[in-house]
Amino acid sequence: MPNKCIYIEVSDKSRRQYIKHNHMKRFILTSLSILLALQAVAQDWRELRKQEFLDNFPYKYEVRLGWSGYPILEAANFPNYGGGFFMDYDLVPYYNYASLESMYGTYQGPEYMTGLISGEISIHFRRWFTLAVEAGFNGMWGRVYDKSDGSLVRHTRGLSFTVMPHARFYWTNARNVRFYSGIGLGLGIGQYDEYLEIYPAFQFSPIGFTIGRKIFAFGETSLGTAYLGGKFGIGYRF
Repeated sequence: MPNKCIYIEVSDKSRRQYIKHNHMKRFILTSLSILLALQAVAQDWRELRKQEFLDNFPYKYEVRLGWSGYPILEAANFPNYGGGFFMDYDLVPYYNYASLESMYGTYQGPEYMTGLISGEISIHFRRWFTLAVEAGFNGMWGRVYDKSDGSLVRHTRGLSFTVMPHARFYWTNARNVRFYSGIGLGLGIGQYDEYLEIYPAFQFSPIGFTIGRKIFAFGETSLGTAYLGGKFGIGYRF
């Protein structure tokens, strides 16, 4: 019995569709392979960076002790304070007054402030992110004098206490040097003689740095209700 061959005629349109389908299939498979390879490389890179960071910075917690700059609210609330830390002021002369009211009475003499002394504990959640809780206090004291003879009448005293959680974002993580920015929100309590004030507290630190590893020094520039200017201190990581 003679062999019979069956021929199926394929149109040019069907052939083009078949080729296009194969090309699309190859493109999808190639793209998926590249994406999987890139994902694996990225995962390896992240693990390498994480391990490198842990090798350079194997710490979860840190504590700090610091001294800060000019306390804005305390300076505003404490009578006649207007200078730097531990600064003394010339006494107002008690002679040559134009009225009895100015001749008899009291005036504020020298005034002093400690600056904000603070301590904090923080937790490192990510290589770039840390949460901290800070508690600080500022002491104030001064003297009131009699205008008639310049004798001491009484002492003025004040004390403020601030509790403030902070969030810090690190944008440089070298082995011994780290740079960051931070923001804090909390609560402040101030007592100035018989006057008591409770107020919301905030602090923004655009630039801060740490130098060292387990034991380190730190500094930052900042502005807010707690202080204005610089903050410096030491810390310990564990």
